[in-house]
Amino acid sequence: QKKIIEGLKTLKIQSRNKLFTQIIKGGYERFTVEEILNYEQPTKYIVSSTDYSSDNSLIPVLTANKAFLLGYTNEDWGIYDKGKCIVLDDFTMDLKYVDFPFKIKSSAIKLLTSKKNIDLKFVFEYFSFLNMSSNEHKRHYISEIQPMFLNVPSEKIQKNISNFLSKLDEKINLENELLTQYENQKKYLLQNLFV
Repeated sequence: QKKIIEGLKTLKIQSRNKLFTQIIKGGYERFTVEEILNYEQPTKYIVSSTDYSSDNSLIPVLTANKAFLLGYTNEDWGIYDKGKCIVLDDFTMDLKYVDFPFKIKSSAIKLLTSKKNIDLKFVFEYFSFLNMSSNEHKRHYISEIQPMFLNVPSEKIQKNISNFLSKLDEKINLENELLTQYENQKKYLLQNLFV
């Protein structure tokens, strides 16, 4: 099962690389990131208490780095519930695509949404393809990312790419759920082996 998941992840990376290499070579119109994305400071969505719960029926508290989900909060104010966004850590340039309500831990986060005729998942995958990262402890979004040029095809092509890569994400998630079930079944069987 783990090999299946690794194979799917590799397939997604290879597919994304091929698709966006074609986009870059395709002679599509170029736009700056500032022209295609809005950004919002997360100040009003920052959690006031870092005493997180493990109760997943509460509101998730996010960060953009590898931890991503820090826990859950019962704070019912200042929740980001405007729909899809890219959560970008302005220092490390780690990013996540989020499509559920949440709160944020840090003011170093930028919340990015798409402007008209732009598919946000397409832009997220484009950023992932570019593999942006930094070891410098400074803010990058306004000075370095906003002025970057991206080749942007028609909205139909954006959606086709976005839908294809989303289907691979769904398959990876499904296989991960299956792995968890297998691991739980193995644990149960081992516990009852010598009863």
